[in-house]
Amino acid sequence: MVLKSYKIEKKIVELAKFFLIYGENSGLKKDIIKSILKLKENEKYKKFEFDEETIIKNQNIFYNLVYSGSLFDEKKFVIVNGASDKLFGLIDDISKKNTNDALIFIIAEKLEKKSKVRNLFEKSKKLICIACYQDSNIDLKKIASNELARTKIKLSYESVNLLIERASGDRNNLRNEINKLISFAHNKNAVTYDEVKKLTNLSDNYNNEYIVNLCLSGEKKKLNKTFKENNFYMEDFFILLKIFTNKIHRLIKVKILSRSEKNLNKILDQIKPPIFWKEIDYVKKQNALWDEKKLTSVVNKISKIELTCKKNHEVAINIILDFLSSICDEANNFS
Repeated sequence: MVLKSYKIEKKIVELAKFFLIYGENSGLKKDIIKSILKLKENEKYKKFEFDEETIIKNQNIFYNLVYSGSLFDEKKFVIVNGASDKLFGLIDDISKKNTNDALIFIIAEKLEKKSKVRNLFEKSKKLICIACYQDSNIDLKKIASNELARTKIKLSYESVNLLIERASGDRNNLRNEINKLISFAHNKNAVTYDEVKKLTNLSDNYNNEYIVNLCLSGEKKKLNKTFKENNFYMEDFFILLKIFTNKIHRLIKVKILSRSEKNLNKILDQIKPPIFWKEIDYVKKQNALWDEKKLTSVVNKISKIELTCKKNHEVAINIILDFLSSICDEANNFS
């Protein structure tokens, strides 16, 4: 049964014990679990949490937890993180049986329409399926307004918009950024735009995976923005270069496989480790921009850059930033 994320109805939730919550919005997923547990407020639950890998390695532990009785009339709510169709057999089996006192939440990233787990939950009248898409700016503005009203911190319209932009469609990110402001403000009633800009999104920065993808995709405007807003440290760059090398080798592997297989989607399905769904579009674009010879040339450049940086540590950051910029320009020249 499909249930909208904003329509968590008590009469439905009271009857259900098995939920699939999927999508890219981690903050919304947490809010939904809280809402469901709140609707069952007269019942006490003890939390248990697993990831897919742990369950695959030892399914007996999971089965025993789900089917064992609860002590002291305390019920269980079980969260399974990072679920995929690899768990279909287990989920299908459990969905057909009485789970006693267990409330089960299957948490997944984006699931395609052909996903067996998604189809199982959508077609069943006893199972609940909830999609968690990215929050709209309107949703985020409401959340920001409520959070700021609670803290009594005053922000300008421009500051609120900056927070929303940096939340990337996820209320969890927005709340994390507002919590940083709360810690900073302490007894202050207002935080300036410049303070918001400096404080938010700096502890996480733009992650290395994102920066490398921008370079290889020729997205110069976005790359320059990361250069302006990140706090770069030398140790971060050596990790970044390692990630860069891995992504280049992955693209080379795609090129090699394409010699015998022309269907790019089939090739990407074969790549190990699996490509995270958020990266698929980047990989497709990069595959179109780069040929095998140029990719090999970039690998050689990375080796030279690492050696140069170790010999010239005081200017290493500038060397690597120039290198990233040049690779992005090169990708742009191919497009």
